[in-house]
Amino acid sequence: MDRARASESLNEPDPSWSAKRVRRNTPDDVVERVSDDDPDVFRWHKKEAQVQRAGLSRNEIERREAARRAEAEREVERLRMRRAARERAQAEREEERARRLRAADAAAMSDWAAREDEFMLEQAKKRALIRVREQRAKKIDLLLIYQLWWERVPRAEEEDAEAYDSDESEAGMDIALTEPRAFIDALTPQEHQELCTDLASLVRWEKEPRKVRVWRDLLLLCEDRAHTQKEAAHKPQLDPSIVADIDALLADKTVDELATLQASIEAKLQSGEPLDVEYWESMQRRIVVWMSAARLHAMYEVILTNRITALQRRQRREARRQTQDVAEQMDAPLPAAQPDTWDAAEMEPRGLRAAELAWDEREQPVRTWAEQRASLIAARRRVLAQPFVPKVRACAGPAQPMARADEMVQREALKAMDVAEEAFNEDVSLAAQAFQWQDKYRARKPRYFNRVQSGYEWNRYNQTHYDAANPPPKMVQGYKFNIFYPDLLDPMQAPTYRVQPDPEGDGETVLLRFSAGPPYEDVAFRIVNRDWDFSFKRGFRCSFDRGVLQLYFHFKRLKYRK
Repeated sequence: MDRARASESLNEPDPSWSAKRVRRNTPDDVVERVSDDDPDVFRWHKKEAQVQRAGLSRNEIERREAARRAEAEREVERLRMRRAARERAQAEREEERARRLRAADAAAMSDWAAREDEFMLEQAKKRALIRVREQRAKKIDLLLIYQLWWERVPRAEEEDAEAYDSDESEAGMDIALTEPRAFIDALTPQEHQELCTDLASLVRWEKEPRKVRVWRDLLLLCEDRAHTQKEAAHKPQLDPSIVADIDALLADKTVDELATLQASIEAKLQSGEPLDVEYWESMQRRIVVWMSAARLHAMYEVILTNRITALQRRQRREARRQTQDVAEQMDAPLPAAQPDTWDAAEMEPRGLRAAELAWDEREQPVRTWAEQRASLIAARRRVLAQPFVPKVRACAGPAQPMARADEMVQREALKAMDVAEEAFNEDVSLAAQAFQWQDKYRARKPRYFNRVQSGYEWNRYNQTHYDAANPPPKMVQGYKFNIFYPDLLDPMQAPTYRVQPDPEGDGETVLLRFSAGPPYEDVAFRIVNRDWDFSFKRGFRCSFDRGVLQLYFHFKRLKYRK
């Protein structure tokens, strides 16, 4: 019996161990809920026994427990604060890293933009040099040539002149550079608008402050001209005569004088004295414009000095080459003596005695061969010693094509005209034409020499109502067009013509328009609106040969019907 009870006691689990296992596997919050819900609060008997052995009272125990809990709460707060500090530090490190990345990206982007602006500026200068060399320079190209000559530092050493001779240093040597303000004032409205756009691009691309100031001054003059033209079209704020007087007063002043005058006007406006504010403010605005013009004029004087120095250097260099060539020719050995192949008595007649000479021949000085040779040597030495006179260069570029076209026109004009023919050389102004090749070639209008044939139409009606004494009015019977394209880039592609309505006519006239390839623009003529007779028997011709487009045609005869 006892043995059975013992085995049952071994098989039954210990309640204390079961409670420990439950507490170990249960979370703290669950234990709290269990303790709160359970009326039998868990008590730590071993600890209580230990405290009793230590001789501590319950109040002391509660005080220590409260202190322990407070310390635990403070520790938790410290841990929470350290964790928050770590999170803040981590966030700051992430923000700093992101900021460094953004700064690196911004620096890379700014560097890329700066390199792009530098590339665009360099390409603009190269395009300008190419167009100037090919005699098709735009207005902005000439201003870039201004800047190149302004930046040029003259070299005093003659031995460095050869290395300094390049396309960029000699660019625009044969181009007449005018004063910048006069250059801008001479532009057409279309050229002025295009120049303003190009100057704005150069201001954006240029990074050197000294050069930026030049482009800003030029852009200011362009904008001032546009503003003046705009005010002229509308009612100006100030009387034009007053503005003209202000400009006449400021035109001859230097930059320093204008700056002093500007400071005095600023002080006058801030003094509060009774004065014409509108007048002085207008003068202040004009001072800004004339300061830019004065700076550009000073730059223009530097350009002239540099060009004169470069021209003198080039002339000296060419003079040295010419002198060296002449000296080499003088030092060259004489060719070997050739045997006489002529009769010496015939080629060198004997001398005459004084009695055999005429009276005027006796008065001439007598020279020996030695004196003649000495005179010739002295003349050669004088040639070597005299200064070099540069040869006048012929105008390169369009001079040869124009001379060739003029020759073709003159040749056609010298041909005999029929009695009923008259010269017809009035073309029609066309709208602004844009071509894909205009950046490479300078567009120009072709030369031409045309004829119009007019006469009497003796149809049945005119025979009835008119006679030889009272002829009918003359009518246009045909045209002969000769359009010259001597410099057509693709001579295999023949020019074409087409008939278009006349926007200014009332239906009685049309436009005959001729088109060709580069570098020629279209040209149009106003002709009578009648049916053409394409019969070769009536003289119709349409051919293109040796740079000449010939279009000859007559109109169909009008037939009168009752």
